[in-house]
Amino acid sequence: MNFSAWALQLNALLEQHQSLWRHNAYQSLDLKPFNDYPELLPYLLTLSDSELFKLQADDRSLLRALLPFFPPATELLTLITLTSPENPSYCEPPSGIPGRKWQQIQAFINAHPTENTISKHHFSSTPVIEWCSGKGYLSEAMVRRYQLKAVGLEIDQALVASGNVRAASINISRRIVNCDVFSDLVFQYVGNSQQILALHACGGLHQRLLRTAVNGGSPRLSLSPCCYHRFNDGEYQNQSTLMRSCSLILNNEDLRTAVRQTLTARAGETVARRQLQARYFALRVILNEQGLAADISLPSTAQHLSKATFTDWMQAVLALKPLAINIPSNSDHYEALGWQYLHKAERVELVRMAFRRAIELHCVLDSVLFLQEHHYHCTLSEFCPTALTPRNLLIQADKLTPPQP
Repeated sequence: MNFSAWALQLNALLEQHQSLWRHNAYQSLDLKPFNDYPELLPYLLTLSDSELFKLQADDRSLLRALLPFFPPATELLTLITLTSPENPSYCEPPSGIPGRKWQQIQAFINAHPTENTISKHHFSSTPVIEWCSGKGYLSEAMVRRYQLKAVGLEIDQALVASGNVRAASINISRRIVNCDVFSDLVFQYVGNSQQILALHACGGLHQRLLRTAVNGGSPRLSLSPCCYHRFNDGEYQNQSTLMRSCSLILNNEDLRTAVRQTLTARAGETVARRQLQARYFALRVILNEQGLAADISLPSTAQHLSKATFTDWMQAVLALKPLAINIPSNSDHYEALGWQYLHKAERVELVRMAFRRAIELHCVLDSVLFLQEHHYHCTLSEFCPTALTPRNLLIQADKLTPPQP
């Protein structure tokens, strides 16, 4: 697979259409960026809520739906499509491990070949370092399946203690050590005889993993990146020489776009989120009518306030940020207007969502290219269906043996 060509094509597409994927319909309903696609918005505004929710949840279904109205969807669909495995059969989790997390772990492990044709370091026989391990569920699964030596690196002392108590209680030979992976202490554990595994390592933490693996001589690593906007300096820090030569810079708002699917949210959480979003729209209408800037920054409110009346919710907002406005007596009218604005914004926002996987792959391919530059053989795949987790990209990298003189 030519990762360089893939990355450059994605980069060019994102640069060309950045006015679309940087348009936040929840902040602005200015529709000028869509003028080149006259059939697109009329189509989006005809979508029912059930159609909307389906397209919000599935990148490829969304792009296929947009094909007749949005020509860039053709190239986007080609660039983001990877082979996705079938839904795995359910695997009963050990006591104490959440069911969905255990299914993700099993899918992650199953995505690896047990034999390695690239080097002598096999996934199923090489000692494990679990990066940012939490309670060590992934390394526990590796020990259970392959009887490997395993160490978890975790900064949270409470998780370290809990994970080690768990290991002792079930007689699993895996330990977790208290370690800030940004510190040099990490090199006491990472070396040329351990593979590094990370399931959903966040942003700067997985970039630190890449640099640590390279500098520590790790023979192989497997990681599924997540939350690209975390642990950075406000923008994505390209690691590879090729991507550093590109002018496109992804800020944290862009990176949040990449991870906006919420398939694991409970139905009640989704209802509450939409209720609050509609109310923020309504409040901005009131601000505008009373001569205040409609785009003024407003404080977030607790989810439980979605169950309060609209008037009580506005009073809660004003307690956090005093504003010189009068709360109207016909608040129901404004709340209904808020829902109308939300109806439109959710559908316009689908255009930005159409680019979210491309933005994510832009980051992931940078990681792959960085590893290739340091003489790792890399593969990139999806380790499970999106329904199990939208963050399902898997980088596998094996250190290539240098040729003998």
